[in-house]
Amino acid sequence: AYKVLLMGNSHSAALHPVLEELLNLGQPGKTIDVQVSPSTGFLDERVNDGFSEQDLEREAWTHVILQGQRYSTSGSTSYPTDAAEYWVRGAKEQGATPIMFPEHPREGNTWEGEALWELHKNIALRENTCVAPVGLAWDELVFTAPSLVLHDPDGNHASEMGSLLTALVFYPIITGQPVESLPDLSTFGIDAATEQLMKDAAVATLFLYSPCDYDS
Repeated sequence: AYKVLLMGNSHSAALHPVLEELLNLGQPGKTIDVQVSPSTGFLDERVNDGFSEQDLEREAWTHVILQGQRYSTSGSTSYPTDAAEYWVRGAKEQGATPIMFPEHPREGNTWEGEALWELHKNIALRENTCVAPVGLAWDELVFTAPSLVLHDPDGNHASEMGSLLTALVFYPIITGQPVESLPDLSTFGIDAATEQLMKDAAVATLFLYSPCDYDS
């Protein structure tokens, strides 16, 4: 069984149904339960909020996805990572595998994907957690297929296609099985050519940027 808890803000809420559908599609013999924490916000806002600890402790999660590390949208300010590290340790104490979720870059942004990867990789080096190279996979697909619409009209949140790409990055980290093992994705409303582009972007990124094994 896979029991996955998403702790984050609106980006996690958007990923929730897509990730659950993808896991059900790729793991038909397994029990799949993906939930998003009812409380929402940045990871530092969750510390001592009276709800997030209960969310983490209420079920035997296999994986906890942590999203909402504060970062400077201008790149000029550094924010503490203590809260993210606190939740990584908390997930481990519950017997779950923590996975950091760096957000995808905003539309037209060329530096956020790499910057957020480095920020979260440094957390991983201190706390030995997994990091999903989400923004880097987005950068890859924007480069190879710039006509695909990965953002909602606000230029910040993911479109359905963008959420699917993010879920494709998480799939092998959660299951240990390669993206290539997934069946046809036509149920997500994409054609075969687009599916191949998306899978290729996820595979190439995960090959170049190891998501786990950051043992401090």
